[in-house]
Amino acid sequence: MSCAYVHTYSLIDFEIAKSEGGIHMDLKDKITNIMTFFVCLAVLSSAFMLPADADENTPGTVTTPAFSISCEPVGPAVSSTTSLSPKVTETGKISISVDGLGTTGTGIIQVEKPAGATVRSAYMAAASLWGASAIVNGQVKIDDQNVNWDYFVHGDTYNHWADVTSLVKTKIDNAPAGRVDFTIIEDNSYNIDGTILVVIFDDPAQTADNTIVLLFGAQSPAGDTFNLLLADPVDTNNSGISMDMGVGISFSYQSGSAQYSIIDVNGKRLTSAAGGEDDGQPANGALITVGGLDDSNKNPVDPYQYSSIDPRLDDELYNILPFVKDGDDTITVYTKNPSGDDNIFFAYFDLKSTVAIVGEGIVLGPASTTDPLGNNNTVTAIIQDDAGNPVVSKEVTFEIVSGPHAGLVTTAFTDANGEATFTYLGISEGTDVIVASFINDQQETVSSNEVTKTWVNESNEDPNEIPEFPTIALPIAAIIGLAFIFQSRKEE
Repeated sequence: MSCAYVHTYSLIDFEIAKSEGGIHMDLKDKITNIMTFFVCLAVLSSAFMLPADADENTPGTVTTPAFSISCEPVGPAVSSTTSLSPKVTETGKISISVDGLGTTGTGIIQVEKPAGATVRSAYMAAASLWGASAIVNGQVKIDDQNVNWDYFVHGDTYNHWADVTSLVKTKIDNAPAGRVDFTIIEDNSYNIDGTILVVIFDDPAQTADNTIVLLFGAQSPAGDTFNLLLADPVDTNNSGISMDMGVGISFSYQSGSAQYSIIDVNGKRLTSAAGGEDDGQPANGALITVGGLDDSNKNPVDPYQYSSIDPRLDDELYNILPFVKDGDDTITVYTKNPSGDDNIFFAYFDLKSTVAIVGEGIVLGPASTTDPLGNNNTVTAIIQDDAGNPVVSKEVTFEIVSGPHAGLVTTAFTDANGEATFTYLGISEGTDVIVASFINDQQETVSSNEVTKTWVNESNEDPNEIPEFPTIALPIAAIIGLAFIFQSRKEE
């Protein structure tokens, strides 16, 4: 960065000019440069002493300093180290409920319970007002139960994350199918823009393996990219397939203010109108939206239409299936906030009949297959890094964790495509559950989704039925009978 300044002649310049040889001109330049340096330093220091806060006059905007600095750009913006990253990845016969709430003190947040479903896990995300302090433990309550935060990210806001399974599971599991209400209480509510409640269900109505990925952080307005790696290539002819994505945004105001975020999927524009106060109120301390209950994944109709007067132009819930084609095994999602004052702190993917991962991780496929005994079964693990690139020469551990072949463990190394395979022979009837894992750069064990292999005996024989004589047995029996007759006559 180089600070621009206007050179003016001072008393020092005058004294140097009238001095006849007493001081060399390069000394004058040095003195001038030193003075300029200290002026720039003072201006820059004052900038750091005046952080931006929420503007009380216009919701969703920030106050700006009364001065400006002319600076030359030194290169492209660097992605934030706090950008959205996967916090939860679940695979199986599962479904999801998501709802948000922005309130001035107390309000109702809801969960949609499927018939016969039970809670697998539940999470809460919350965001402070722009420029406000952190949200302390117990400042948010669910049905009078304190929410204690597990994790937070600090950008221009404090974004908080908590596992709240123990706070909601009993009530939801005991409730009938349909909407379940929870009362949210916020202490010092003005400093909290809102909360998001996410519940993942074990759902008996699901007939295929689904994947749910929850992401949390503080997205840089300069943009972020997420790469989804699929266990199997996309087959759009699969009648059960669907791919939805939801986004959670705070401190965004679209009832008269041009605040929005754009989202591209596989290089194509999905929306230019993400944001607004759909789940809250048009005031600081209640500005929040998230794609979830009572939202549609069919808007906006025009992906290039901006929203400045209607926050419901975009529900922040999107069908991304039209953006993929048969054979795709990765999906790239890019998000950016040109207005620079929205807080994108949550996102999720709800992928039906699909197994996938986001960011660094491992995925195992195929998700489910059935074969007769005596055949070989091969599963393939794929490892990718945070940027979606294949990880080469990484050791993968395969384990059959349950089923007729439980206890079988082996290892293999990934190839140039980040793939490693495991093959074994089916010798016993039943269903095997297989998992793959690897150790990441942080020396943490990262496990894949579970896949199943069902082995069947295709023989139609009744085990209680006496087997029929084979063809060769009949003449042998006849010979034995004749020999017995001749022997009997001889003895007579």
